[in-house]
Amino acid sequence: MTPHKDWFSSLKEFDGGVVFMGDDNPCTTKGIGTVRLKLHDGMVKELTGVRYVPNLKKNLISLGTLEAKGFRFHSDGQTLKVTYGALVVMKAPRCGHLYLLQGSTVTGEASVVSENMGTSDSDTTRLWHMRLGHAGEKALQGLVKQGLLKGATTCKLDFCEHCVLGKQTRVKFGTAVHQTKGILDYVHSDVWGPTKTPSLSGRHWFVTFVDDYSRRSWVYTMKHKSEVLSIFLGWKKMVENQTGRKIKILRSDNGGEYTSDPFFKVCKEKGL
Repeated sequence: MTPHKDWFSSLKEFDGGVVFMGDDNPCTTKGIGTVRLKLHDGMVKELTGVRYVPNLKKNLISLGTLEAKGFRFHSDGQTLKVTYGALVVMKAPRCGHLYLLQGSTVTGEASVVSENMGTSDSDTTRLWHMRLGHAGEKALQGLVKQGLLKGATTCKLDFCEHCVLGKQTRVKFGTAVHQTKGILDYVHSDVWGPTKTPSLSGRHWFVTFVDDYSRRSWVYTMKHKSEVLSIFLGWKKMVENQTGRKIKILRSDNGGEYTSDPFFKVCKEKGL
């Protein structure tokens, strides 16, 4: 619903009854039509079934109506996203207790508009682009020629912010130099998991210990992340007994399994 008559690209005027606001104030509906929107990704879409309500104070989009047309939406508390399949068609950052649509209205005849939200050729191509791990135009053209992309007839891709961001490089970490003079002077440890599929013995995690001097590695699988401390104590006893040397420094990524009180207590007792 909108009070702006000049926003409509097409409008059928009629007496459509009244809409009651939150304070039970009735606002008369004077027509229904189509409004063109330029969304967050630069795509221009047609929003159909828009009510023209002159006395309305805010522009409103019904999520229930979008959901009935096959769209889905979810929010992380900061931004609301409306999706059609895998394609994000609308974004709305939270402003107070409302979500404000990220985009603008388009008036005039200069812009080329897709026929319907979520069904245009460009949208279909973009959807396949995302499904195939952001494949390039040449790769999509080859698949279209083989008739493997259902519904796709063109391979012209619009701007994709995810492709641009994905090609950016991160600043490298500084090279760390450890002056280790013997085995077990400096040991690296990390925990990985959980896996989606368990091992044959039902294990979802593993913990590694890597000696910085010799680069020898030990890997132990675990059913639960809480097994790290007991595995570390068993491994420590074994390697110290076999080598006749003591572990001096244990380095981790400060994961919760290493920063727990029991683990700190063990390190303090063992002089680590």
